[in-house]
Amino acid sequence: MQIILLEKVQNLGDLGEKVNVKPGFGRNFLIPTGKAVPATAANVEAFEARRAELEKVAAEKMAAAQARADKLAELSVT
Repeated sequence: MQIILLEKVQNLGDLGEKVNVKPGFGRNFLIPTGKAVPATAANVEAFEARRAELEKVAAEKMAAAQARADKLAELSVT
């Protein structure tokens, strides 16, 4: 089953990548949780239209995580 990833999935790929997965993994986990959509022609067009928005959201999540990591790095535990 070929899908388009809507966010980074560990050991699978990054946002926007078309990947092949086993049908059960796609139907039972990735699609219901909103991490992917089936790679149909209509979904490919819809994804390309939303690509900038999704990349912006991913960048914001990464910036927030980096800020949290920097804040934790400054703390000392005794």
